[in-house]
Amino acid sequence: MKITINLIVAMLFATSISAETYTVYIHGKSSKNHNGVGTTDVNSYWGTNANAVSSTKIFIGYDGSSDPRTFGTARAQTNITTGLMNYCKGTNTCKIVCHSAGCYAIEYWLSNLGDTTTSKGFNITKVTALAAASGGSELANLVGGGGNAMDQSLRVTTARGAYNHNLTASVTVYHVPGYKTRFGSSFILPGADDYAVAFHSACGYNRAGGLDKCQSSVVSGSTTYTQYTGHVRAPSLTAAGLNKNHSEIMNEGER
Repeated sequence: MKITINLIVAMLFATSISAETYTVYIHGKSSKNHNGVGTTDVNSYWGTNANAVSSTKIFIGYDGSSDPRTFGTARAQTNITTGLMNYCKGTNTCKIVCHSAGCYAIEYWLSNLGDTTTSKGFNITKVTALAAASGGSELANLVGGGGNAMDQSLRVTTARGAYNHNLTASVTVYHVPGYKTRFGSSFILPGADDYAVAFHSACGYNRAGGLDKCQSSVVSGSTTYTQYTGHVRAPSLTAAGLNKNHSEIMNEGER
């Protein structure tokens, strides 16, 4: 009996010391191929911004010009599945930091998981969405039938109709919008934006429109906009504190 008890204690201790907490980075649109899953930021999408986190960093990369909903070699959905299977199960836990179309990719994956992450064996505590493009960008609308596969996927009606944005597999998505006050808003993007993505997408709202606030709901004209289920403003932000430049929003992943 003593041997059995000692063995169990030894196994529990071995399990506890092998557990790891990872910060998983998923990048957005890029002209480069960042294909890879591991501790290397292939083709340096994140640069020094990833140094803001103290936990072990994992980078999920793919062809940045491809449709983030697709599977295959150098494709986002395949590499997300591989990365989360390898690093976010068992005793490990993960927090995910996505940027722009990378948020489109992980939200698509969560929506199509079919149940909660916990029931599927994943230990994912949260998603921090930096300037999320999961609601599309009006800039992508301008390419019409042209552009690459990523451009086409980012058209507003395409992105919003691509999956059920209310399904997050019970993982909360915390939104950090980019905001440019110095030069004013884009003439193409409605409301506040970061030159690439408008607040209606960056804050996880259930419809497109010209908004300059990031909160659970807002009325603009006669229309009420609400955030999708499971989507909230990041707790580090306040209604008046959304003036984040590119470097600042990249550093929000540790909060």
